[in-house]
Amino acid sequence: MFPALWSLSRPRMLPFVLLLPLLGYGWAHWDHALDLVGPGRMGLVLMAWALLHAGTLWLNAVLDRDEEPVLFGSPVAVPQGTATAGYLSLAATVGVAAAAAPLAGLAAAGCAALAVLYSHPRSRWKAHPLGGPAINAVGYGLLSPLAGWAVVGAPLDLRSLLVWPLLAVGLLAPTFAAQAFQGEADRRRGYRTLVVLRGPEACLRAARAALLLAVAWGLGLAAIGLVPRLCLAGALPWMAVVHAMRPSTGTQGGPARAQRLVLAMTAATAFEVVLAAVDMVIHTQ
Repeated sequence: MFPALWSLSRPRMLPFVLLLPLLGYGWAHWDHALDLVGPGRMGLVLMAWALLHAGTLWLNAVLDRDEEPVLFGSPVAVPQGTATAGYLSLAATVGVAAAAAPLAGLAAAGCAALAVLYSHPRSRWKAHPLGGPAINAVGYGLLSPLAGWAVVGAPLDLRSLLVWPLLAVGLLAPTFAAQAFQGEADRRRGYRTLVVLRGPEACLRAARAALLLAVAWGLGLAAIGLVPRLCLAGALPWMAVVHAMRPSTGTQGGPARAQRLVLAMTAATAFEVVLAAVDMVIHTQ
């Protein structure tokens, strides 16, 4: 059972999930020019998000029963007790996150509730054209960075409120891009996702539109000085990612192409973080 649960948790995807609370943690330090705050408590948040990731994917595996390659994973027979393991993991998520900071516990509880709504057979928001993407945007894009921010305990200022939704909008891009390559599987399960209703090219157009909005939003904040103007240099890698999401190739490349898009978005994000760090060093000398 345990080897199957390990495979179903898609460990290769975990670093991308952990990056999200780390972004909130790092932003709080940068925004308020703080020395390192609560690294041990941040470690608890990362542990909680690893549990959240596993529990979420175990419930999703019970619902989907994948028979084809999936994003950062392979199809594995779902053993008995996987759903129970998923719920226990989500419950542990809340307890571990709350030990780091009460607000982090609330963020974890919100993510756990969204995971259940996403994959429970009675709610099955994953099967909805808007419900699934909305859950990913809120859980990964808003609540996950909030958990990292909560460890620092810094107040939310106007700049943070303007930057915070940017990640949620941007995360719609990989959500729709991954969906573009699973039309046959979703159709077989009876889901009414965007790829089933409108086809793979519509998914890639939606992914591209979300990413363009997020990039324009971020570059606009840099242009007016709410984030370092040096971050404008990140426009080129982002435009390369947008170009890679062109819908003309349809589902060519399968899940491997979706993985490349996620990696490219992560690299572009990391480049922006490096630019912001360079700007901070320049202005503190």
